[in-house]
Amino acid sequence: MNNFRRAVRGGAALGTAVALAFMAGCGGPPKAQVSGTVTFDGAPVENGIIQFYPAGGAGQTAGGGIENGKYQLETSTGEMTVTINASKVVGKRAMYDTPDSPKVDVLKELIPAEYNTTSKLKVTLKPGINEKVDFDLKSGKK
Repeated sequence: MNNFRRAVRGGAALGTAVALAFMAGCGGPPKAQVSGTVTFDGAPVENGIIQFYPAGGAGQTAGGGIENGKYQLETSTGEMTVTINASKVVGKRAMYDTPDSPKVDVLKELIPAEYNTTSKLKVTLKPGINEKVDFDLKSGKK
C-alpha cells in the first residue's frame, strides 16, 4: 500500500510541475493594448474599422470597430501600419438580377485611400497600455 501512496504523491507532484511549466510558457509574445480617437476633418468618425498590421510582417494583425470616434483593441508590439475605413449608405440595389431579389445597401467609402488601401500611417506600440494613439485624418478638400 505504501508503494501505491508514493506513486500517487509522485504523480500529483509531477502533474503540478508540468502544469506550472505549461502556464509559464503560455505567455507568448508581448501584447499592446491600444486605444484612442479617430477624427476626419475634425469630426469623430461615427462608425468605422481600424486595423493594425506589423510593418515588418512578423506579429499579430488586429482590428476593431470605431464608434463615436473611439476605438480599443489588443495587438502585437513594434512598428505597425494602420488602415482606417468608414462608409455610409448611399442607396439600395438588387442583390440578384431577378424581380423578387432582396435589396442590399450601396456603400460609399468616406475615408480617402491614403488612410486605407494605400495607407502610410505608422505607429510604434510598446508592450502594455498604449493610450491616446489618435488619428486626425484630413480629406484634402480646401
